[in-house]
Amino acid sequence: MKIGLSTLLFPQGSPEKGISLANDLDLDCIEIIFDIPHFFPESNLEKVRELKEKIDSSGLRTRVHGRFWDLNPISQYPELRDTTLEQEKESIKACNILDGDVVTIHPGRCWVRDNEKLFQKCKNWFIEYLDNLAQYAHEKGISLGLETGSHPADYPSIPEELLDVVQDRDEVGITLDIGHVFLHGQERGLGTDWVVRLIEMFDDELVNVHLHDNHGQRDEHLPLNHGSIDFDSILKALSEHYDDTLILELWDLSDSTEDVKESVEYLRNF
Repeated sequence: MKIGLSTLLFPQGSPEKGISLANDLDLDCIEIIFDIPHFFPESNLEKVRELKEKIDSSGLRTRVHGRFWDLNPISQYPELRDTTLEQEKESIKACNILDGDVVTIHPGRCWVRDNEKLFQKCKNWFIEYLDNLAQYAHEKGISLGLETGSHPADYPSIPEELLDVVQDRDEVGITLDIGHVFLHGQERGLGTDWVVRLIEMFDDELVNVHLHDNHGQRDEHLPLNHGSIDFDSILKALSEHYDDTLILELWDLSDSTEDVKESVEYLRNF
């Protein structure tokens, strides 16, 4: 089992702090959040090149979470769609500079999915966006992981939609966010069994996994086993359908070092 840490944990700190903690805990990978507060839209890539020196000296593998704040690839405003594509290409550039292998991207958000004509336009825009981004990722030697969202307005959202857009696109797979899909299931009265079924369904389309816990009400990004998710069942299913890195994507912890260490020890002892 390969374990990584997301720099989402350090909104008041820096990516370097995440790299140091991952190195101290002898982890395998660091996932860099290429967005605010560490990387602003006007930032050039020089900071990324400086970060590469720190990562290289640590021996960690690298993944990147693409920009997502304030962006929407299926916005009704063409300027925002264009900006989203441009910013995700910057995320791919950053991953390439860092010698990373996967960039996680978010789904779009269609606020009126029940309007068939408008929803179809949104789906068309997303496919155009994904094809453009996949071609660019291919040129840079990067894979894309389309993340499972937790909001009902997301597109793609349901498993069938996700599989429909990633299948037959070699550069695109799925980033399975365990906390998100658990919330999605809770809205439908489903529990951890639902998450296990998704792992079985996505199977070899999985290119990345985010691990965090919650109580089924909101996206808390808690340490593992601090919420309502049965991680024993989930890890068993992952061991049968996924053999790559598990990224701890934790947030706003009372004691970041000890809370991360606790989750890492649980994973290693599983």
